[in-house]
Amino acid sequence: MTDAAGWERVAALLGLGPGGEPVPAAEPPTDVTAFPSPPPVPGPDGHAGDGGPEPYVEPSDATRRSVADEESTMLVPVGHRPPRRTGWAVDPLPAPRSAPAADAGAPPHLPLLAPRSTAAVLHAALARVTPEGDLDVERAADHLAKGLPLEEIPRRPLPTLRYGVQILADISASMEPFARDVEDVIDQVRNLVGVAGTRVLRFADCPSRGVGAGPRGSWRPYQPPQHGTRVLLLSGLGKVGPVFDPHRGTEREWRETLLRIRQHGCETVALVPLPERLWPAWWQSRMRVVAWDRGTTVGRVVGGLR
Repeated sequence: MTDAAGWERVAALLGLGPGGEPVPAAEPPTDVTAFPSPPPVPGPDGHAGDGGPEPYVEPSDATRRSVADEESTMLVPVGHRPPRRTGWAVDPLPAPRSAPAADAGAPPHLPLLAPRSTAAVLHAALARVTPEGDLDVERAADHLAKGLPLEEIPRRPLPTLRYGVQILADISASMEPFARDVEDVIDQVRNLVGVAGTRVLRFADCPSRGVGAGPRGSWRPYQPPQHGTRVLLLSGLGKVGPVFDPHRGTEREWRETLLRIRQHGCETVALVPLPERLWPAWWQSRMRVVAWDRGTTVGRVVGGLR
């Protein structure tokens, strides 16, 4: 490599020209943007550093705001495209015709007894059968044919309500769901018997704890009505309401109350909002019980009272 060609190759590798002069650097391409180098950060003495590690300087608030403004101007809004509509398998429900009025009030009351037969059911349950009907011609002819004297004029049996009705209405917590039904029955009995022949006494859980026609402060011990008066009980008789209610009437209390009513020559009819399958066995032997339900008919009342 001592010839001229070898020396030129060595000079070219070292970046020297033929005369030993350095080869100028190639110009950067025109499509590449050259960013200026950041200015040197002055040192503690105010002069620029000599290439060593430069200390970090916290940018000022103005610099931060200018940088934020420059970055915000680079944001470009993107066009909004609405989501695709979903095709449902069924048609939507029609819109309501009109919104319910705020003062529409409570829904209509549906009484436990059928409205068309309530009066007939109560009459069949409360009526007292007496021999005050029309002349029983068959019985009279039979007596006369046998040559027997007519000591009294035989008459046909006639159900009547002229002896009056005493209503014992239970207003305890167990009967609160049936409060409107209780008032409906009271109105029906007044229409059948008359206001003068109907006496309403209210009690809580059991009549032996006190009854009265007014506030509880005016209640007095219960006294059965006069002989022949029907006693209508509007109550669950201790079998309706919460099982663990400490105030519900006991079987002993009810037995004693029903015995007192019978000893005064009165019969008790209980209208109970309870299915027949849940009735205790002793109810039927102490009083007449009528199911307070839509399925109660005059035929069922008459058949059950026999």
